Amino acid sequence: MEGPRACTQEDFEETMALLNSIFRAGSDQRLQTDYPLIFRPSRFEYMRIIKEDGKVVAHVPVAPREVIVNDDRFTVGIISPTGTHPDYRHRGHGTRCLRDCLRIMNENDWPVSVLWTREATFPFYQNSGYEPVGPQAKGYPLSPSEYETFDRGTYDISLYNPSNPEHLDAVMAIHEPESLRIGRTRDDYAHYFNLHKMSTLLAHDNGRIVAYLMLARGRNKPGFVEGGGDAGALEALYHQALVLGTAGDSAFAVVPLNPTTFGDVLEARKPGTAVLDTESDIGFQMMRVNSLSSLVSKITGHLRERSAAGVEGTVCLVCVDDGDAVTISLRNGDAEVSTERSGNPVELTRRELTRLIFGPHPAGEPVTADGEAGEVLDAIFPFYFPVWELDHS
Repeated sequence: MEGPRACTQEDFEETMALLNSIFRAGSDQRLQTDYPLIFRPSRFEYMRIIKEDGKVVAHVPVAPREVIVNDDRFTVGIISPTGTHPDYRHRGHGTRCLRDCLRIMNENDWPVSVLWTREATFPFYQNSGYEPVGPQAKGYPLSPSEYETFDRGTYDISLYNPSNPEHLDAVMAIHEPESLRIGRTRDDYAHYFNLHKMSTLLAHDNGRIVAYLMLARGRNKPGFVEGGGDAGALEALYHQALVLGTAGDSAFAVVPLNPTTFGDVLEARKPGTAVLDTESDIGFQMMRVNSLSSLVSKITGHLRERSAAGVEGTVCLVCVDDGDAVTISLRNGDAEVSTERSGNPVELTRRELTRLIFGPHPAGEPVTADGEAGEVLDAIFPFYFPVWELDHS
């Protein structure tokens, strides 16, 4: 056995052939065009492989992405399509590659990891400290017959042109002010808005682009993927997309749980029709707290916000898996975070900490604590950050 180690240029085609045989069999899509930010030479170090009998038999990639929640910033490691050759399964190769990705995350101080999967694979990831979490997004079902639900208005509508830098500038100017998002470079935007089987409609008002709506017909991101801008203009784009049937006979618009124009327009026109991602076929999110102390130290803006709302008290959390500890003190609108242990710590496993901090999956047990510690924890968690559907990988 060779590895786990980084993929190389010599391994790349063979690795992609393995993954496409697992995830894209019978499809005209390929992972390297569906996820161009993951599968490219600059990310070979984050594509971990194992070779046996002279061939690539297992692969797990990790992608660093910046989480932005108001003033808080930290990096998550997103685990992307994980695959093992059918003839080499149940030998621990996938787990070895996954744990090599965890090593990379710990060495780079990426305190949280995220992935999306089906319930059948929960045990595989739980074996490495991941835990399914509560709802992270919601989906509004839409069909072409509902086009009259949305007002067309008088906006001019055009198709996004990847070769027009003004179109890219406009989309960036609309999305970047979102206070809860995943950080993107200009290169990220350029790749996203030129993805296979995706198209983007633009709404113009007096010659100025004021809204966008991205639609997809691929197997990895079907439906209405992302939108933003002026509410009336975005409504016009929903109308036009449904008239054109761009997203197919029926589709979901997958939106974050926090307020966004993308979701607010849908709730205004289709109130109460959204289904949570944990109740639909959108997919389940699993998370892992790689470093408790690092994560808590990077969400002090959130903690100060809770303190300013009247939450007061002190609580000490300890991860029993690695002994990592953090003490949180909230007083008079301020928050202090220390790696020192204080009295009566709340000791939890890594998976329990994940349920506590990000909320439990509907089938999971809530994590509780007694006394002041329990009151403080209930008031500051769950902590939410959306990974917009376009940023899924």
